[in-house]
Amino acid sequence: MHLVIAKVDQVFFDGEALSVTVPGSQGEMTILGEHMPLITTLKAGTIVVRADGAEQSMQINGGILEVNREGATVVL
Repeated sequence: MHLVIAKVDQVFFDGEALSVTVPGSQGEMTILGEHMPLITTLKAGTIVVRADGAEQSMQINGGILEVNREGATVVL
């Protein structure tokens, strides 16, 4: 799936990912390709991106996740 993680003035990740795990407002969730569409708020915690056989993580203070047919977008 195509994943974008960004702030208004900075892009942290923009590319293909196998999955992304986020700290959702109701608990941790993992998004895979072809996930059902959703929009949810994120709380402070860790985002984990799995791509190209590697894993990247980053701390966030909150944000919004949108998932649609084209992929997922996290706005911090």
